[in-house]
Parts: sequence; C-alpha cells; structure tokens
Amino acid sequence: MFRPDRRRFLSAAGGSLVLPVLESLAPPSALGAREPDGFLQRLVCVGTYLGFHQPDFFPARAGRTYECSPVLAPIEPHREQFTVLSGLDHRGRNGHHGWKAWMSGSATGSISLDQLVAARVGSQTRFDSLQLTCGSPPAEARMSFTKEGVALPMIGRPSVLYGTLFRSASDSARIEYLLASNRSVLDGVTAEARALERAVTASDREKLGEYFAAIRSVEKSLHKQRLWLDRPVPKVEYPLPEFDPVAPDLALECESVMYDLMALALTTDSTRVATFLIPGWSQVFEIDGRRLSAGYHGLSHHGNDPGRIADYNLVGIEHVKRFGRFLDKLKAAKDMFGRPLLDSTAVIFGSGMGDANTHDNSNLPTVLAGGGFRHGRHHRFERHVPSPRLLGDLYLTLLQRFGIEIDEFAGARSNLDEVLV
Repeated sequence: MFRPDRRRFLSAAGGSLVLPVLESLAPPSALGAREPDGFLQRLVCVGTYLGFHQPDFFPARAGRTYECSPVLAPIEPHREQFTVLSGLDHRGRNGHHGWKAWMSGSATGSISLDQLVAARVGSQTRFDSLQLTCGSPPAEARMSFTKEGVALPMIGRPSVLYGTLFRSASDSARIEYLLASNRSVLDGVTAEARALERAVTASDREKLGEYFAAIRSVEKSLHKQRLWLDRPVPKVEYPLPEFDPVAPDLALECESVMYDLMALALTTDSTRVATFLIPGWSQVFEIDGRRLSAGYHGLSHHGNDPGRIADYNLVGIEHVKRFGRFLDKLKAAKDMFGRPLLDSTAVIFGSGMGDANTHDNSNLPTVLAGGGFRHGRHHRFERHVPSPRLLGDLYLTLLQRFGIEIDEFAGARSNLDEVLV
C-alpha cells in the first residue's frame, strides 16, 4: 500500500505545518513495519577535558577476549554494547589548545561532528543540538563549532538546562516576548551592516560575510523557536538539587545531574544531538570518604608518581561510573520503534587529551557505544604504518550512518566500517 513520506509532505506544504497523527503518515512501528536499517537517529559526544591515564584506560590485549582495563571496569556490564579504540587521533596540535580539535580535527576552528549531524536531524526536534558542561570550564575547553569555526556556548547549570527543556507557561510567555524583541534588533543590525558593506574594503567585506552568516544562524534559530513555541513541552518528574552543584569541588555531583537531564532530553525527543564537556582544573575531590592528594589538574600532571596516578585514576573511574549509568538509562528507554534507545544512539566517550602529563594529544582515549554497531572488542590501530588510521575515520563511519554523503572529514578519507558495521 502506498504511504507518502512525512518529510516530503511537510516540505510540499511549506515546511511549517504541524500535522495530526494520520494513519497514512504513522511511524512504521505503529503499522507493524520494521525499523529501517542502516541509519542512526541520535548522537551523543562526551569528552573529559583532562583525559585519562592511558595504560590504565586501554585494555592490554586487543580483540574480543580483552580484559577490561581498571578505568573502564565500571562499564564491563555493557561490554557487548561498546567498542574500545586505541591508536586514533588527528595528528594535530598538542597541549590544551589542541583539545578543541577533538570533534572537528582543527584546533583553529572548523565545523564539528555534532553540528554536521545536527544539520541532518536537528529539524525534527525542538533543539537542533544541546551543548552541556559543568560550571564554567577553561577557555580552551570547547567541543562544538559552527561551519564558520565559532565555538558554541555551553549550558553549565542543571537548573538552566532543566528550565530550557521543560519550561513553564510563564517561561513561554517571556520567551515569546524576547523572540519578538530580538527580531526587531536583528532587523536594525542587518540594515546597518548592509549599508556599511558598500563602503568598506574587500577584506572587510569578507569579515562582514562571516558576520552575515552568524546573523542568518541566529535568524534560523529564532524562526525555529517560534514554530515550536505553541507545541506542548514534555512533562517530567525529576528532583533537581536544591542548588546548582557548580562549585569546582562539586563537579562530580553536577556531572551526575547533567547526565540525567541529557538522558531526559533524548528520551523525550527534545533533541537528538548532544555534547557534554566534563571539565577539570583545580578541584580537590573527595572520593569514597578520602580527600585526594592534589587538585584534579595537578594529578593529571602526575610525573609518573604511582600515588598521584592512583588518585588520577580514581577521578577517571568516577567519570566512567557516571557514563555507565547514562548507558543504563539509554538501554532502558525505548525509541519510537519500541527498541532500546541505545540501539539507535551512537555515543562517543573519550577525550581530546591523549596524555595530560606531557600534553601529548596522540592515541586519544576513545570508546564508541550503542548505535547498532558490532561491539564487544578492543581495536588497536598502529600509528607508525604507511596509511595509519585517524580518529576522523571513525567520524566518517558515524556521519555516513546518519545518511550524510561525505567522503572526507578531519583529514580522513576512509572509514572504520570494516570493524564496526
């Protein structure tokens, strides 16, 4: 029986009509059909700013029979839902500044993996993408970049994220007022800039071009917010803490809450793309009743001292524990086809810092979970071979599984389909 494609129907109708649920446009699961194979629906990227101790992060043995490493031990129960990849990086800049290349391959600013995916699937949800963190991270700690190379701001307070996702009626009225106000401001700024464009040099016109691109991005965001303003906001019951745990020494508590809210954002289909930067600097954590010997950043520069490495690993294990609980939530939730949300969500967990002790950004810690890939293995890639594999190869596999026609990204011209698909 003929069934029109919902996206084409909306496009033909102008792209802004909200249709009722019609039998002829019902999702395949409602009609007893199978979910389409081969395409991902969601992407989550979680990066720890200070990385991990590589010898305790990567398993000693490759293949299917590897023994889980001490740091990754908390996610051992999910072994068949994740893959460990070692030997991958961007062959790029070292140091904290080079961290910014993790999702894009460029430390000087280039569109990131998540934003390419958001351009593909973001129109289907209230938020194209969400950029999250805890508190206020260091200036160099950035993950998401627009096509103009501009770093996207991150939400660092749980209460702000909750209010953004699940706003009240009074919040909606305030947002409607702000949207109308911003519209008039943009109109005025655009007119003034267009007049200026005719009186400046060619170099300045190029800069104005970038400015106009940013203006168009804001206009697009405002237009989408207007379209969604009258649609019901999901109602959830989540007990927010009495205060935002954004003080540096409460970063682990904040991390737990942000993971919970990110899971809610995905399960309510408020967004299908999210990044989460786990910051780290001078926090002195207390773990299992013991205050660690130094601040987190100091521990990352452990100087190969066994005691400091042990404390550094304790923080890393806490990060992995919280990541494991996030996987639990995605595995328990169901998508529109009645399958575990994790099966259609690709989750990258790792870092743009390879060895924080030496500021070496090679062999980046990388775990890929979910997404229906062939998991349960540790794939070790050799770096010193004629055609070494890059982290961009992994990203190409992900982008192509979202149905994006792309053959090159972050310096890579291949993919990892042979080990993952």
